[in-house]
Amino acid sequence: MRWKQIGQWWVLMLALLLGGLLGALPSQAAASTPASGFILTPLLPKDQLDKQAGYFNLKVTPGATQVFKVSVSNPGKSAITLQVTPVNATTSDAGNVAYVPSDRHDPSATTTFTDMTTGGVTVKLAAHQAKTVAFKTTIPKAGFKGEVLGGLFATNPTANAARPTTSQGFMLKNRYAEVTAVALWCQPQVTIPVKLALDQVKVTPTNGQPMLFAKLRNLTPTLFGQLNIQARVIQRATGKTITTQQLKSGSMAPNSWFNYQVALGTKNLAAGKYQLKLHLTSGRRVWNFNRDFTLTAQRAEQHNRHLVGPRKINWWLWGTVALMILLALLIAAYWVGQRRSRKE
Repeated sequence: MRWKQIGQWWVLMLALLLGGLLGALPSQAAASTPASGFILTPLLPKDQLDKQAGYFNLKVTPGATQVFKVSVSNPGKSAITLQVTPVNATTSDAGNVAYVPSDRHDPSATTTFTDMTTGGVTVKLAAHQAKTVAFKTTIPKAGFKGEVLGGLFATNPTANAARPTTSQGFMLKNRYAEVTAVALWCQPQVTIPVKLALDQVKVTPTNGQPMLFAKLRNLTPTLFGQLNIQARVIQRATGKTITTQQLKSGSMAPNSWFNYQVALGTKNLAAGKYQLKLHLTSGRRVWNFNRDFTLTAQRAEQHNRHLVGPRKINWWLWGTVALMILLALLIAAYWVGQRRSRKE
């Protein structure tokens, strides 16, 4: 009977667990509602370079003005206020193209989407209302080479309310946004070879753990993907490789940069001279960079103090402890047995 009751309890617990997991899945009705609470739709012109693209992809004329229109709609039952802002395409430190507001600007760019386009607007939408928002982009009279890449970024600032501070002291925020990309060309048939540069290499603490930051720059007005990076850090005094790291399937926006972060491994390091070797590929394109850097005594001490990785098990110590416990149990059993025999 007792085993039957235990089995019933396990069945009940399994049912509750599955019910909780299934209950956490969104329903079909909820999936049809956008997480942002609004819908951003590009109103694409007829002269699109790519008719199948779901974003603006246009050939523009030097000195001309191009108008971009997007539709913003509110499917909800409450009024909302949206901000729609032109942004430049940048490259995040994760090694991927990003279409978010940013002050990242590479001096190699002759012009940017935000330089040519009118500023952001605020749109108030009643429940179930939709409006069209227009932006004007004036192309420089001299035109530009390659591609200018940006986007129209829409967000609901009232949905970014902060949650209460957690027990760990973090302030959590929700930010819901949508974006549609804008790609502009003066001469789309002209291909420009990609030129990359390694700018600076430095060791900077991140959450107390020193990290190696390598600033990579795309000096050409060309978007490219399939970026693979193989990084290797070598100790100059010994010639030994102390750590390796890889990035796969990355991408870079035109005339942009990002900090490729390389962890310094899980072994104790001494202060001194080190070298970073980078091997980058994108299709048939290949780049190799080498750069020496110095790990100071302060950074080495920080790294050694915050080492992460599997701890080594001292099998001799634990074996000795287990043997002592076993010996103590045998002595106790012998003592108890002797006591019982004397009483009998």
